[in-house]
Amino acid sequence: MNTIRKCSFMLLALLFCYLSSWGQSSGPYYLSFKKEIVYGGAGAATTLLGNYLRSKTPDLMRSDLELEGINFIDRVATNFSSEKADRLSDKTLLASAGLPLLLLAGRDTRNDFGKIAILFTETMLLNQGLTDIIKSTSLRPRPYVFDENLPPSTILRSNDRASFLSGHTSGSAAASFFFARVFSDYYPDSKLRPYVWGLAIGMPAITGYLRVRGGQHYPTDVVAGYLLGASIGYFIPVLHRKPSQKSKLSWSPTGNGLYLNYRF
Repeated sequence: MNTIRKCSFMLLALLFCYLSSWGQSSGPYYLSFKKEIVYGGAGAATTLLGNYLRSKTPDLMRSDLELEGINFIDRVATNFSSEKADRLSDKTLLASAGLPLLLLAGRDTRNDFGKIAILFTETMLLNQGLTDIIKSTSLRPRPYVFDENLPPSTILRSNDRASFLSGHTSGSAAASFFFARVFSDYYPDSKLRPYVWGLAIGMPAITGYLRVRGGQHYPTDVVAGYLLGASIGYFIPVLHRKPSQKSKLSWSPTGNGLYLNYRF
C-alpha cells in the first residue's frame, strides 16, 4: 500500500505541473489550478494523516476481544476465515481500480484522459485517507480473531484491529463509481450506460462479500466502506462539471407572433 501511495503522490505532482499549461477542452469537466490544489491537497493531507494514525495504532491484545460486543448482524462474519476469498478480494479490488483505463477506448475520454487522471488521483487519495482515518479511530477487531481454531501462538498486530471500515470495498466502490460517472458524463446517450452502472454497482458488492467470507470484515464494515467509496467516486467528477451553457432565454415562432420564455 505504501508503494501505491508514493505512486499516487508522484502522479498527482506530475499532473499538477501540466495543469497550469493545459487548455480546457470541450469535455464535461473544467479544472482550475486553485480548485485542484484544494481537492488534491485534501486528498494528500488525509492520506498522510491516515497513514500516520495507522502507524500509531496499538497492537491488538487478547483482552480486547469481546465477542459479546459484536451485534447479531455482524456476528455471522466470525464464522468465516476463507483464505481463498481473501485473495480473490485483492483481485476484484485491482480489477475495480483498472476500470477507468477502459475510458481509453473512447475518443472523447481518450483525448481528455489527462484531466480524468487528475480527478481519479484525487478520488483515490481522498478515499484512502478517509478510510485510514476511520480505521485508526474505530480500532475494531477483525472477525477472524474470534475464530475458535485460531492457534494460540498467533501474534496479533495493529492491522488486526482495522476492521471498520472495509478499505477494499471503499477502494473498489470509489474506482467503480468514478468510472461509471465519468462514462455517463462523456457519453450520456450511450446504450452501454446501464451495463456500466451495473458493473460499477456489482464490483464493490462482490469485493465486500469476499471480504466478509474471508473473515476480514463484518457486514456493517462493508456497507460503510461501500457508501464512503461510492460517494467520493461519484461526487468528485460532479464537482468538476462545467456550468450549464444553455441560454436562459428561448424563443419560438407562433401563429400570431413570437413566444419568448426566460428560465430563472
